[in-house]
Amino acid sequence: MNGTSNANGPAAICLALLLASGAVFGIWRTYASGVPSLPWQDGFAEWDRNAFVAFNGLLQRLAGRRLVSNSKNIDCVRLDNGQLALGSVLRPEGLRQKAARDIALSLRGVREALAPAGTPLVFVLCPSKVPPGGRGLPEGLEDEDNILGDLLVAALADEGIECLDLRERIVREGLDHASLFFKTDHHWLPSTGLWAANEIGTFLAERHGLPFKPALTDPARYRPKRLGERFLGSFGRRVGLGYAGTEPFDAVLPHFRTDFVFEIPGGAVRREGPFRKAFLRMPQGKSPPWDSRLYASYIGAQQPVSRIENRRGGNGKTLCVVKDSFAAVLLPHLAIQYGKIVFLDPRVDARISLFASIRAENPDAVLFILNPNSLIRRNGFFGKRFLSPGDPAAGDGSPSPAGGDEGAPPPAGEANFSIDTSVPDVSLPLKGSP
Repeated sequence: MNGTSNANGPAAICLALLLASGAVFGIWRTYASGVPSLPWQDGFAEWDRNAFVAFNGLLQRLAGRRLVSNSKNIDCVRLDNGQLALGSVLRPEGLRQKAARDIALSLRGVREALAPAGTPLVFVLCPSKVPPGGRGLPEGLEDEDNILGDLLVAALADEGIECLDLRERIVREGLDHASLFFKTDHHWLPSTGLWAANEIGTFLAERHGLPFKPALTDPARYRPKRLGERFLGSFGRRVGLGYAGTEPFDAVLPHFRTDFVFEIPGGAVRREGPFRKAFLRMPQGKSPPWDSRLYASYIGAQQPVSRIENRRGGNGKTLCVVKDSFAAVLLPHLAIQYGKIVFLDPRVDARISLFASIRAENPDAVLFILNPNSLIRRNGFFGKRFLSPGDPAAGDGSPSPAGGDEGAPPPAGEANFSIDTSVPDVSLPLKGSP
């Protein structure tokens, strides 16, 4: 009997330590978040997945681990500079090449459909968190995002599709890659979104004659606005505070008069007024870092279709933009230059149609603004339904009933291999929300 007790002793001690650390962390979380409550009411209620994530992350940090896996089978890697990024999943070179080629062929179809109206199509490739060449990755990990990005740029060139590669612009301008991104999140900073808006506006002016006023996106005419002191980004939430730490979240606001209408069709959201009132919604009260979605404070959570109208007129031109979450902190700044921007996100609703929006809005240019990781997910960006020009006899490309092949798993050998690395932009209770 004593032998059994002695054998179980170390296991019992480890279990007790784990339970105690979870409870202590839950109580600390309650107080640190600023939420008024009593420890015996909320301390153990808050002892949940986040406590275990934080505990595991702390152990990983103490062990010197630079690659941490979580329950979603997504690896988080710590770069040489301390920033967190996605750990690459090695894929056969043939699949990478096929993915790039298939995307380029899909976009060629879009360009050909736009050609009769003379509407330009431009693909804007946003940078990955990892610099080109995989600089900063631990030994043995591969820089898949940039490899795929390079293959796509080459495939687009082969098909004669215009591409603005913002990675190349970063290198050309001698920018510090790490300073453009959050430390704990995969997204770029709002200030980088302003820089990107400037690059896109300049490109469209030089290539297609769309009017552009550099003064409207001059960083010197913007002021930082701190939205939060303790932001924990998408990768930080996967490994916990003990591993990632927190960082501030600063928006950048124009220091001149603006007037916009931002709306999500169907009456879900309609906000009017200057930049801050139209685009930013501050979270009410204090939230613990792992419950905050400060990045979504720019134009809210993901929506299938949204519109921005510049009531000061801008250049009077209209853009139709297919975007991922990187564009959230970019499009409000680009809208300062334009009369209207309609943006689509087929990840949210695969029934929407690019060409239905094009027919409704008659844009002066169509842009795809995506980061490399979005190129390999089967989430609708290059789906046949979304990109089909539509048959007037079959509804003229309007949304079709839910279901179909867009949500189905890809066939064996299909280039649309994917892992879901997104973190849902959960809507917050926002001041002044409808």
